[in-house]
Amino acid sequence: MVRYFEDIDAGETHDLGSYTADREELIEFARRYDPQPIHVDPDAAARTMFGGLIASGWHTGGSCMALLTEGFLNDTASVGSFGLDELRWRTPVRPGDTVCVTAEIPATHPSESRDDRGYIDIELHAENGDGDEVLFWDSTNIILTRAGSDAWPFDG
Repeated sequence: MVRYFEDIDAGETHDLGSYTADREELIEFARRYDPQPIHVDPDAAARTMFGGLIASGWHTGGSCMALLTEGFLNDTASVGSFGLDELRWRTPVRPGDTVCVTAEIPATHPSESRDDRGYIDIELHAENGDGDEVLFWDSTNIILTRAGSDAWPFDG
């Protein structure tokens, strides 16, 4: 069943699950989208302050987005986002790290000009197995209201 804006409450927290950073996947992604030596060259990365390969922050963000989508957004009448208000890569993700992701909804805001939508703030937190935060973001997502449900084309 699809959750509309009216069904989402400020204060909700969602455990979105986890993923394990696969070395070859990290390198393949970085070769295509972020080919810095710290992401693609194990020997060069070993000589840096990181002491070895680290994931591209964009890979970490994309992996977290997949978990947010599968664990929350796909169950809502989400029609997009205004983007990220804040994005921080706080601790590097290393090959083999398991990253656990949660989302908090600190606030919801009905649209002041349209009755077919509302806005939810999402704070996403990702931690490695040591409990170190590896990623934080703050975003606002657009969620249809029941009045806007005619615009929702998906089953649910």
